[in-house]
Amino acid sequence: MALITQTDIENKLGRSLTSDEVSNFNLINLATQAYVERMIGSSVEDVAPSTRYYDGGVMNLSIDPCTNITQVKYVDEELGVEYTFIDSEYTKEPVNRPLKTMLRNRYVQFTTGFNNVAVTAKFSIYDDTDTLNIVKNAMIDMVCEALENKEDIVNESIEGYSIAYDKMQSTQAMNALKSIFFGVI
Repeated sequence: MALITQTDIENKLGRSLTSDEVSNFNLINLATQAYVERMIGSSVEDVAPSTRYYDGGVMNLSIDPCTNITQVKYVDEELGVEYTFIDSEYTKEPVNRPLKTMLRNRYVQFTTGFNNVAVTAKFSIYDDTDTLNIVKNAMIDMVCEALENKEDIVNESIEGYSIAYDKMQSTQAMNALKSIFFGVI
């Protein structure tokens, strides 16, 4: 399932999609969502909690954007639990936002190790409605640009040889994402 609907695109464009645009919409929409999710390291849709592993050795541990952190643990090489943190031993940062991107150990550095800090959370921006709306609007702009071929196709002709290709260039939509995920993108 995708975050953006055909109705979202038609509302943005102020018109119905043409038959060619309709046939391209699903592919462009899913590709745009996959691209954004890879960039930010989290889903844009509602997801179930999952566990991701991070290297320790720091007091402020950067994590993928997530909400609803339910557990933080030290694990060994076989992912066996060595220690489970209690909530008072760390803070979920930023404190005043639902979307978290860092854990701060209150007392010492997280123990040094490779993939030794296990974080269980919803790795999605879905529950942070402010961030989700910014990302959704940027994705709508990206899909509209791709459907209308305004920014994404470059045509070049050199000595009788011509080529058309898709360029991966920052657009205003991408700049909006970079401003809220500046540590990620």
